[in-house]
Amino acid sequence: MIPAALVPAMPHLLAGDPAPSWAELATATRTVGDRLRAAGVDTVLLLSTQWFTVLGHQVQCDARLRGRRTDENWYRYDFGHLEHDLAVDTELAHRWADAIDAAGMQARRTLYDGFPVDTGTIVASRLLDPRNQGRWAMVSCNLYADPSAMAAVAGAGVRAARDLGRRLGVVAVSGLSSGLTGRWITPAEDRVEDVHDRWNRKVLDAIRAGDRAEVLAMSPQFGEAAQADSQFRAFAFLDGAGAVDRPGEVLAYGPIWGTGAAVVWWGNQEET
Repeated sequence: MIPAALVPAMPHLLAGDPAPSWAELATATRTVGDRLRAAGVDTVLLLSTQWFTVLGHQVQCDARLRGRRTDENWYRYDFGHLEHDLAVDTELAHRWADAIDAAGMQARRTLYDGFPVDTGTIVASRLLDPRNQGRWAMVSCNLYADPSAMAAVAGAGVRAARDLGRRLGVVAVSGLSSGLTGRWITPAEDRVEDVHDRWNRKVLDAIRAGDRAEVLAMSPQFGEAAQADSQFRAFAFLDGAGAVDRPGEVLAYGPIWGTGAAVVWWGNQEET
């Protein structure tokens, strides 16, 4: 079984003085990183909904991504300035792009100096791999791709990894409800509004039960009723990787500036 996880994308998890829910979500994401290493994962196949595109599916092909990002929304805060140093499994990246093309979709190979790595990828990588020892294979989230296309992209990545003999982990970086609080709040005030909270918990209950079909079926309504991040394409991606056909372990759930966020782990049955 491929180990997999859903982790949050917001930079608040790196705050120097976090709200309790931010700290809990950050700790849970670090736990996912520990589990991926314990599983002997060679490369993490990663989708971040904050790296979004409208033409084709971009695959990162730069061997090393180093730099500093200033988040366009949170630049006034300590967690809005993000250093990153990512090693990319370029052999797998090119094989993945070829597999996407072979599946009848369009892959675009991204390789240029100063590429603006998105906040979600940086936050997740820093928590999952704090010593920068791992390798990544990263694809963009196409805003016009339907869930079946996102699933096909993930399936292409899994096939490419198997062809190369990689021991793979899969991570989707995304939130749940996206009802951002539009004013200054103190960390202690952070909460998810009731309607969004009920939807988040309904989806997480189905994930805990291992009912992937129910999660996929409710995703359109979840997207409408709770403004689900990117219409919850992240789950379709994980499903296409064959990673969510078993109960998920919800390691943490809580608000990030009004949005809903969760850390979910799919491992062996005995783990959950």
